[in-house]
Amino acid sequence: MKFLFKIYSNYDGFTPKQIESRLVRGKYLKLGWGRYLDEVDVGAECWIYFHGRHVFTHGVYVKGFISKIDRSSNFVMLRVREYNKEQPLTDQETSERVADRVNTRYRQVFFWPDAWDTVPQCSRESCLKRLCDNCDTWRGLPIIDNAHVSEHPGIPSTAVAPAYWIIPHRCYLYTEHRQPASWTRQVSLIFGEFKLGERRYAYPLARGIFEALRRRDLLQCDAIIPIPLSPDKEEAGELHRTRVLATELGLLLGVPVREYLTLSGSVSKRRMFSAGYTLSDFRRRYYGALRVNPKVSELDDAILVDDVMTRGTTASCATRRLVEAHPGLNIVVACAGQMIVKTAVRSEDGFLA
Repeated sequence: MKFLFKIYSNYDGFTPKQIESRLVRGKYLKLGWGRYLDEVDVGAECWIYFHGRHVFTHGVYVKGFISKIDRSSNFVMLRVREYNKEQPLTDQETSERVADRVNTRYRQVFFWPDAWDTVPQCSRESCLKRLCDNCDTWRGLPIIDNAHVSEHPGIPSTAVAPAYWIIPHRCYLYTEHRQPASWTRQVSLIFGEFKLGERRYAYPLARGIFEALRRRDLLQCDAIIPIPLSPDKEEAGELHRTRVLATELGLLLGVPVREYLTLSGSVSKRRMFSAGYTLSDFRRRYYGALRVNPKVSELDDAILVDDVMTRGTTASCATRRLVEAHPGLNIVVACAGQMIVKTAVRSEDGFLA
């Protein structure tokens, strides 16, 4: 559900130039929401339209999403993604369309008309243009239910938000009567292309992470920290998947990306396993190579972003390092994909045909 919120600046002098002074903790706007409050969910998109007799161009000056709902007091907190004090964020045509929609007097809250949402043909161009919100392909891919995924060792189950089930190269569930659903195969192929460097999938996969966080009420954070890329991969020009996912998620959440984790040397799980090393060997080497920027102490809440989790070894090492550097830090681990392995599956209902 999307909403439009109208502010009549003559009422209390709230004009676009006052946006920064009205922000709570530099991030939120408190909005009185008397109508349709029962229809609002955390994570819902909302645009704020300003009009009045003051000297400014009427239009949308704030975009964000609902981060908190107080039904007893009839107000919501809007997490601001972007704003402009000088000119509308929308072009003239869109501003005129919004103006016509919110034209009813003495009313502030309006539903976003479904007719405005154009369903794009899923393509490389539509992903690059971030048109996936209304794309039937992406809307048809189910997000992992929290009740279907198991707790990872070293990571509290309440603080893990994987978006999509991914089929590994060797999957335990293939039998005559047990096959993964078509959508699971589809997202697995998409993720395979992303791993091979197809950057266009960063935004739609980040949208999936956003939805997984929203459903678990884990959207609050001060910064996003990506899992670091191994130095040898960075030197080879490999796509820094966690960085591009974190960047897109940061735009969706309206929070900065902070690369506070680095690796002092190259650590490859695949190479170590091929050489006969165990998972415990990898965990010790990876943990030993992780370095934390002291500036992490400035954060209260952070989202640690990985591209995919199997058993959660990498994320648990990173979480441990961050907490050691800043014991008061609250960490949520989010990832685009969760491999279908027995240790991670609590229920198969989410991916079986």
